[in-house]
Amino acid sequence: MRKLQQLFIFTLLAATLAACGSRQGLKGKTAPAFTFENIEGKKQSLADFKGKYVLLHFWTTSCRSCRKDFPKIEDYYSQMKGKDFELVAINVGEKLEASKKFKEKFSLSFPMLGDVQAVSEQIYQVDAYPTNIFISPEGKVIRTIVGPIIDKKQVEVIIQQHKKG
Repeated sequence: MRKLQQLFIFTLLAATLAACGSRQGLKGKTAPAFTFENIEGKKQSLADFKGKYVLLHFWTTSCRSCRKDFPKIEDYYSQMKGKDFELVAINVGEKLEASKKFKEKFSLSFPMLGDVQAVSEQIYQVDAYPTNIFISPEGKVIRTIVGPIIDKKQVEVIIQQHKKG
């Protein structure tokens, strides 16, 4: 019975790591262009952030991890903004009102956009939430990570790896 429990735990851990691991389908390619409305109703494009490292954070209100992690994301964003880094949260498939409520509830300061038509699921190959896509200042995809990124150190390591590489 104990071996069966260990096998179950190992299988569960392997599945979790696979779901939260990194996917490299877009790595090295030019990040697909987009234009979405922000929660103030103004259009914003990926090009608006060119010249910075950009972390696109795709999320939905039904994602429990997304809701739980927003305060942690705000914490590291507040430490990193203005340092050639921008985090852009993109709510996929929901009305802008959902993003407005989250921004107010968690006192978020990073840009929040709404992909009401859910086109990012196709152009960025998003099929789980949260999905995080790092883009270089030159507009190339550095890395895709499915699962939460909840601390400054993770972000800094990915940026440093890109600078060295």
